[in-house]
Amino acid sequence: MNARIALLALFVALTVVLASTTVYESGIRTTLTSTSTATSVSTTTSTTTQTTTVTATLDVAKTLAGVYLSHVAAIESGNMTALAVQYETNATLYAPQNGNRGNFFDGVANITGFYRGELSDQCPPCFGVDFPFAGVANDTYSITMSSDLNAGNVTSQLLLYGTGGPYGQSTFTNGERFAISYVLQDDRWLISTESLAQISGGYCQFVSLTPDGVLICTPTSG
Repeated sequence: MNARIALLALFVALTVVLASTTVYESGIRTTLTSTSTATSVSTTTSTTTQTTTVTATLDVAKTLAGVYLSHVAAIESGNMTALAVQYETNATLYAPQNGNRGNFFDGVANITGFYRGELSDQCPPCFGVDFPFAGVANDTYSITMSSDLNAGNVTSQLLLYGTGGPYGQSTFTNGERFAISYVLQDDRWLISTESLAQISGGYCQFVSLTPDGVLICTPTSG
């Protein structure tokens, strides 16, 4: 009887040991077959660079255009004080005098003397109208700049008109062609050389201007 009890106890003990081993191994298998998933996010940043090139040529040409128009206004009004400061000290003017002959006038004093009519047999020379002129019309001009923007050339054609022609006509018109070379000195545009050429002349019984500055001439009769 005691032997049977002992065998039964041994069987129970072995059963418990085997059961414990199975649970342990089961736990191991569970651990080994467990997986972990990781998510990776990649972010790409795109940068766009825009390059803007700014040129000063247009601004400089616009400034020179204003200087040229001020020059024409000084001639139109006969303002010798304003005219004198627009030239270099040693500037040169080439202009018709005594008919179709051309002369060089060197220096500011001689240039303003020409425009005042002091150096010619006409007053003012070759314009046919006494200062101040009634106005300027039909002014067209073009500008070219040097590559370093320190020099510029202005070429233009314009029509000067006014009353009191040399032979008593009521209104006289005279066309002129200008070729002017400018240099930039201490932030100021100054004339180094200037050339004039007369291209037309005549008399009008009546004159009128269009809104864009074009002169309409009604010729004198006879």
